[in-house]
Amino acid sequence: MIFTPFAQQKDFLRDKNRIRGAFAGKRGGKTEIGAIDAVVHTEQQLGFKPNGVDPYVGIILAPTHAMLKRLSLMKFDAYAAPFRPRPVGTDRYWSNGSIIYGISADKPQRAEGIKANWVWMDEGFQMKEQIFLEAQARVADTQGKIWVTGSLGVQYNNPKAHWIYKHFKKNPDPDTACFEWSTADNPYFPRDEIERLRSKLDPVTFRQMFELCWDVQGTNLVFQDFTEANIITNYQYNPRLQTFVSLDWGWNHPMSALYFQYDQPKDTVYLFDEIHGSKLTLEVLWEKMKAKPYRVTEHFCDIAGLQTREQTALSNIQWFKNAPRSIHFRYRTAAVAHTIAIMRSYICNMKGQRRFYVDQNACPRFVDEMRNYSYKERNGEITEETNQVAEDAISAARYFFVNKLDFTKQTDTFTEMNRWKLGG
Repeated sequence: MIFTPFAQQKDFLRDKNRIRGAFAGKRGGKTEIGAIDAVVHTEQQLGFKPNGVDPYVGIILAPTHAMLKRLSLMKFDAYAAPFRPRPVGTDRYWSNGSIIYGISADKPQRAEGIKANWVWMDEGFQMKEQIFLEAQARVADTQGKIWVTGSLGVQYNNPKAHWIYKHFKKNPDPDTACFEWSTADNPYFPRDEIERLRSKLDPVTFRQMFELCWDVQGTNLVFQDFTEANIITNYQYNPRLQTFVSLDWGWNHPMSALYFQYDQPKDTVYLFDEIHGSKLTLEVLWEKMKAKPYRVTEHFCDIAGLQTREQTALSNIQWFKNAPRSIHFRYRTAAVAHTIAIMRSYICNMKGQRRFYVDQNACPRFVDEMRNYSYKERNGEITEETNQVAEDAISAARYFFVNKLDFTKQTDTFTEMNRWKLGG
């Protein structure tokens, strides 16, 4: 087996502490050293004290069964290939008698009763603290080792509240070591891709995903970089630009329809009109939309529009699809945190460039929501939950950005890719 680690990987592999963390930016090479360490321990049976009864056992933990098979085990198998382990499901049997159990953290009961010599927790940020505590119990008898690998993601408004920060940085136990590095420290990651990502991502997202930044944002505002610099007045509709409508359906809570224009050469978005109201029937909404003098390129909406309404026996999406309206809405599923990150990248990217402008005279509701949309606070700390009050226009905006401008559809750099769901 030939593997040439770079400096940060070498430091991790040489360390002798019982509990180690390797935390890096996305595509930083932390899964590689997790897999390499697992192969080395298994082949050399490090720390093994034969008693004639118990075999040498390792555990590979991943957040889900799918991630275990397509990520952690796949990487392990690639480096273990020269030793020809025998695969049985997600388990691996070594010629020297060693056994490796592949277990998903969403079904941790499989680990109960196992006396392990080592545990590798891959993508630990996506696991609960209880899994880490259970791993310590599995290696208690053997005084075996645990190593955790992972990267921060856009879903953490307060990374310091995560159990990894507590156990590896804030209050680490003795015999614990923490190794951190950025994506740029990986010499095999393309330099030009780093610059592209700086242009595509907002500062908070870039620093968390690619620099492993633990800093908490300064306020609880979701869009803290949305300032007067993003505000314009008296925008003039440009018939040469693509025009898009994005809807957040509503009845008791307000319905919101936003009108965007997109300047593709400049990669810049303009929000220039809105429709907003409670208890709007589809007929009234349709009349309001018909009254707008814009040539619409495409329509996007909330996936909730697939639900059948009692009044029409049709879903909102189907109602608009039928003649004489003949409007085909496009929709998709995506995590809220992911859609927020895309919006932030256009509000202000890592290079300080702004590519999203809003006409405050034509879109007062949207501007008001943006200035007040915030995360909940609990015991003085920012949580991951938003205050779900007055977010209808913001939701409509999120649907536009994720359907039209989600860069993860064009690259495999990220793992947060979502499957397209097309209306019609």
